[in-house]
Amino acid sequence: MKRWKQRLLAAAAAAILAGCGAAQNQPEAEVEPLQTKLVEAAQTKAAQVDSAQKSLARTETAKADSPQTKTKGENILIAYFTWADNTHVENPDSVDVDATTSASVLPPGNAALMADWIRQEVGGDLFSIKVEEPYSSDYDECLNRAADEKADRARPALSTHVDNMEDYDIVFLGFPNWWYTLPMPVLSFVEEYDFSGKTVVPFCTHGTGGLAATIQDLKKALPESARVLDPIGVYRPEVKDAQPEIQEWLDGLDL
Repeated sequence: MKRWKQRLLAAAAAAILAGCGAAQNQPEAEVEPLQTKLVEAAQTKAAQVDSAQKSLARTETAKADSPQTKTKGENILIAYFTWADNTHVENPDSVDVDATTSASVLPPGNAALMADWIRQEVGGDLFSIKVEEPYSSDYDECLNRAADEKADRARPALSTHVDNMEDYDIVFLGFPNWWYTLPMPVLSFVEEYDFSGKTVVPFCTHGTGGLAATIQDLKKALPESARVLDPIGVYRPEVKDAQPEIQEWLDGLDL
């Protein structure tokens, strides 16, 4: 701003000098009004530039403050449920992490690993869905409890909660396939909040059963106004090598 004024005043000064030189042959009474007009014109131009710059600054400030302007991931939540965050292993060294049945019993769980890769691509906040009563770290005992909860249509109490769900427009929701559907704690999570108008993006880890009824049952639990995008399902033994697949899936989403 100051540079503009300096340039204009310099131009005015030059014009005045030129005007004075040209005015040497004019009567003295005409020289002073000419100088005054040149200075006034320069001052008027400087004021116009100053006003335009201030108007531009106000526009940029309004854009920055607009609720439509968001940084990457500001409106995205990446929530996930994983066995590893919902159990306690007495002796982690005893776990065979290469075994298909126990691959996600130690952090990071399969869904947590996928969630972090998603965050790296789209930004957002990570949130682990955790139950008040942890599951057994024994694979068979965990599945038995999951089967009972499914039969009873249970909604296990959660120990973690999202305080500002209204701030999120897009919710990525990750989970394993337990007995061909969602783990019941995921339904506890979904039913705790108002998903009206939100975009839900499912991602699932599974065994040989694939996605089964997970997406169908998720849609039943959501309000009609929620938009569910195409999910991704990754076979459990292949999760650790699935980052490129997840990146390709994200590139194809209508976010």
